[in-house]
This record gives sequence, structure tokens and C-alpha cells, in this order.
Amino acid sequence: MRALRSGGVGCISATANVNPKAIAELAAHWRESNADERQAGLDQVRGIFAKYQMIAGMKTAVAHYSNDPEWLRVRPPLMQLTAEQQAQLLSELKQINFSMPGL
Repeated sequence: MRALRSGGVGCISATANVNPKAIAELAAHWRESNADERQAGLDQVRGIFAKYQMIAGMKTAVAHYSNDPEWLRVRPPLMQLTAEQQAQLLSELKQINFSMPGL
């Protein structure tokens, strides 16, 4: 939001890989009165993923929502989240009703 309001044309977002619809909707409607509320929702999702190793966390989410454990694989030097971390991440996402439509 800050970039758009300052004349920017976009950003590079890691969580766009797991939350594309909400991000695209904000980009399309950033001038509307609920834009700050939409941004807060995006910030909440980003904050959850930021607690974990970002790539492994996003792959955990994709594996879960697509029901395809192959997505858990990461290449060195990255490491998969532990089973405990995966469960915690997915629990936090469930608490905010996060979903990945289309997977």
C-alpha cells in the first residue's frame, strides 16, 4: 500500500506464491476504502510465514492445501520445516481461515 500510494507500480512478494488472489485483489482495489483492511489481512498472512524459514514454510502450505507431499522437498542448503513446525504453521493458518483456492 505504501508503495502504491507513493506512486510505485508494484512489489516483489514471496507470499504472492501462496496468496495470489488476495494480493491481486488489493492491487486492483487499492484506492477503495477497505484497502487498509485488505492490507492488514495480507500482513497477517506474511507475519505467519515470516516466523518460519520462508521457502520451506510456503512449500509446507502448498503441500498441505494441494494434498501433495512432494511439495515439502527443498534443495540444499534449505531444510524442510520439522513436523512440529509444519503443524504449528498450518495451525496458525487455519486460525485465520487461510486457504489456497485452486489447489
